[in-house]
Parts: sequence; C-alpha cells; structure tokens
Amino acid sequence: MKLRTWFFMAIGFITLISLISAWFKFSTRTQGAAQVFPATVNRDCAPWDGAAFTVSIPFNGLVMDISVYQSPDIRFPITFSFPDQTGRAGRAIMILPVGLPEELSGSVTFQRVEQRSPVEGKFDLVTNTGQQYKGRFIAEWRNEIVYCG
Repeated sequence: MKLRTWFFMAIGFITLISLISAWFKFSTRTQGAAQVFPATVNRDCAPWDGAAFTVSIPFNGLVMDISVYQSPDIRFPITFSFPDQTGRAGRAIMILPVGLPEELSGSVTFQRVEQRSPVEGKFDLVTNTGQQYKGRFIAEWRNEIVYCG
C-alpha cells in the first residue's frame, strides 16, 4: 500500500478511538442526584368542588403545596406545568411563615398516583423573585377525610 493510504487509515483509527473515548467518558459521567424530600399527599377539592389532591413538601422552614385538580388515579407518568393558564390543571404555591403564599412557576412530574401507595415525583419550580426549587419527593398518604361540594 502507498504511504498516503496508511496515513489516512491512521488518522481514521485515531479519530475513531477519540470518539469512543469521548462517548465512554460522557456516558459514565455521574450526574448529581436530585435531593429527595419527604412529603405528604391528601385528597383535596378543586375550586369547582371536583376531585383533586395536594402534595405538601416541607422545604427549609417553608411548605411547597402542589395541587392537581383531578382524581388521584394517575397510572402513567405525567407532567404538569404551572401556572396553568386555563386554571383547570392545578397550582403550585410556596407557603411562607408570614404573609401571603407565593405562586410558583415551572413543572411537576408524577410517576403515578394511587391512594394505596406512596406518590413519587420531581419538581422544578421558581418563585417570582427567581428562587429555584428543584428535587424529587416521595409523599405518604394522609388519612384526612375531605368532602367536596
């Protein structure tokens, strides 16, 4: 073979090894796991007295309330975006020690919601002042009785 052919084969081989090495480093890189917060979940009522549920997550002396205005019977992963422009999906607020609650914007994902098992999900929410709250939660059901209507 000619010298030029060997040269191009060597360049191709070096490029291939570099790409494999970069892929390996990228695929094995450990990503920081989001903090898991203990939470509670309870049945609730939507503003029009329909079925709903609320997840409450204590967060550094504050409480994040995520209300979803539908029955707590979600079998597949679902993401809700807040604020909800239609007012039909739910709301996310931060309950402060003093003053009015602060509305949160962003998204909340639930893996599934069933009353017989803990509710798992993740949140990525921001206050109007830019404070970001991000993490995962595992919520245990509370046995409060709620009457709507």
